[in-house]
Amino acid sequence: MGVFTVLTRCLLQPVSVVDDELVPKVGMTFTTLEDAGKFYRNYAKAAGFSTRVRCTNRKGNEIKNQLITCSREGKWKSKISPAEKTNPTAGLNCPARIYIHTLKDVGAWIISKVVLDHSHPCCPSKAEMLKQHRELSMSIRRTIENNEEAGIRPSKTYQSFVAAAGGHRELNFIEKDVRNYITREVRNVSEQEDAKEFGKYLLRMKEKNPNFFFELQLEEDQSIKLAFWADARSRAAFEYFGDVISFDTTYNTNRYNLVCGSFVGVNHHGQSTLLGCSLMKNEEIESFKWLFQSWIRCMGGNAPKGFLTDQCASMKRALEACMPTTVHRWCIWHIMKKIPSKLNGYKGHADIEQEMSQVVWNSQSKDSFDRNWNDFLLNFGLGDNKWLSDLYEDRHIWVPIYLDHHFWAGMRSTQRSESMHSFFNKYITRNSSLIQFVKQYDNCLGSREQAERESDAADFHTVIPCATKSCIEAQFQDAYTHAKFREVQAQFRGKANCITRLKNSALGYSVYEVGEQVSSSIFNKFVVTYDSVAAEVKCHCLLFESRGILCRHALSVLSFEQVSQVSPRYILERWSKKVKRRHTHIKSSHDEPLMEPRSKRFDQLVFRSQNICEFASESEELTAILHRAYDNVMAEMEALKAKRKGTSSLSHEDANLESVNELQSPPRIRTRGRPKNRLGSKLEKQIANATKKKKTKVLSEINLFDAASAAHSNCSQYQGHVMSYQFRVPAAGDNWLGV
Repeated sequence: MGVFTVLTRCLLQPVSVVDDELVPKVGMTFTTLEDAGKFYRNYAKAAGFSTRVRCTNRKGNEIKNQLITCSREGKWKSKISPAEKTNPTAGLNCPARIYIHTLKDVGAWIISKVVLDHSHPCCPSKAEMLKQHRELSMSIRRTIENNEEAGIRPSKTYQSFVAAAGGHRELNFIEKDVRNYITREVRNVSEQEDAKEFGKYLLRMKEKNPNFFFELQLEEDQSIKLAFWADARSRAAFEYFGDVISFDTTYNTNRYNLVCGSFVGVNHHGQSTLLGCSLMKNEEIESFKWLFQSWIRCMGGNAPKGFLTDQCASMKRALEACMPTTVHRWCIWHIMKKIPSKLNGYKGHADIEQEMSQVVWNSQSKDSFDRNWNDFLLNFGLGDNKWLSDLYEDRHIWVPIYLDHHFWAGMRSTQRSESMHSFFNKYITRNSSLIQFVKQYDNCLGSREQAERESDAADFHTVIPCATKSCIEAQFQDAYTHAKFREVQAQFRGKANCITRLKNSALGYSVYEVGEQVSSSIFNKFVVTYDSVAAEVKCHCLLFESRGILCRHALSVLSFEQVSQVSPRYILERWSKKVKRRHTHIKSSHDEPLMEPRSKRFDQLVFRSQNICEFASESEELTAILHRAYDNVMAEMEALKAKRKGTSSLSHEDANLESVNELQSPPRIRTRGRPKNRLGSKLEKQIANATKKKKTKVLSEINLFDAASAAHSNCSQYQGHVMSYQFRVPAAGDNWLGV
């Protein structure tokens, strides 16, 4: 067999030898233009260069001829002076090319001219690194899409491909290709399309389950001002876990600077559960009023008993208006965290911080807190400090002793909401689209549902043994979930540090003083009362009232009284593993991706082939049978594909990626990047001006209203009917945040 030699000057590379069969020659004919282009690309890869289509001549809709050149043909000149900036360029006026034209009589394509010489060295060993010869297969693309939806970072996705292939050299693409595919195909949603996709998401979820709830408020220009939604499972879970809610807002979750707010409750395992999500243009009082009213409507008009927020005046006033009977609590963690910054200017600020913590956490009554607080201000000369004065005025919404007689399910801060936000922040940025955000919210819902299902299964199939012989402990073992029973056991262990002393007793009502040793020299004293007639025990530490767990001081008194069974009032249904909860039979919302037909068929084929491959891998004989079957099927499919190549019709049934890619689509609006947060240099401004292109915006129309979900504008309100509405998101440059 003859060979053709391509002269190269690549270091450490021998003169490359290309099989004569791969070398293009004048007079070669091909069935289609695509076959001719593919033949030249294969030659280019073997010879060590890449190609591009230089020009195509048409007569009407028919292609008459085409020029394909080396990719280093021509010379590109930058508009920026080389003295200011230099960019790598590939253009070297390379003459290598082929001319192809059609033969009308035979319906084929022929090479009419060939130039094989290059103006630059070619290196076959580096050809696989050229962009044209790198390729993402359908399998790779689907894996990238699935990993992106699951929140797996591109670098981790690429490393998984490397590990599966057995090294970087075994892949015919690089990490940059993975990132480009994600940016170009997966995340590439224009601002107007993003709004449209967000609206479609809401409607799809509503169509899948009528109990999915959403409401929108729009500006006069039809941009999103406020949005709230909750899936059917969250609405059902509110029935059991909606007594105490933590609400917190976070930023940098989307490209439009909309503030994200999440409603979080606590389930029977003590786990966080999502009960609704919101996006807000600002944090004004009216915005919070609209949001809280929407959330209450979503939950059947029922307000929670307790509501935790951060120290936000707007939230406080909105809650007073929307939930007048709900106990509002500020996050104590946020307040205590501010102490160093607020009191850092005072002498001995470390001692001030320590003393303030002692007053806040160790006061056992409202009167003792008031006395201790006044002594604290007097001792450190802080009577004129406005921040501390304001805190004292609002002590009823943040000091534990003023609030712990209410049930809080163990929550004293909004950190449960913040943990949800940290989940989002792992996978989304301030440049993320709305549709990316809601997909990650779906993932968060799914992870919370799965955690609850796993804990329910563990409660059903396993038992945590009792640590003592106490019948009371056995009562809680039988009723409570594992997580809550462990909390009960912690109180039984703490009982060993308690000393119980009867102070007085009359007519079955006894008062005890329980001393708890917290260190080698410190004993804390707690007053516990026990009514033997009503079988009622109460401790001043208020652990049961605030967390629903009997404290070690009460257990010490019950042990002292030789009580073998506690009253059912102390075994809360809230923590029970025996309750049949309706929401456990409802799946959390999960948006199925709208895949093109080819992707759907690919996923179906891969799913069905897994069992066949697993079965065949058991032996060499079975593997050989499968290989033969694959070869026969491949030959049959290639024959069918070749037979259909001449047809130009496109039907819904026969549509595939190749034919669809030939259709012309309207211009795509490019996404806007992260807003600049610093002043650019003179050079950067010159570059930006030289490459600036005008962008156009296109409004999208979408139906966003149905009988159970609504959108509102600030000039009119719609509820309970379908309307067509122009809908867009705020511009990224708008300053919407009211901090």
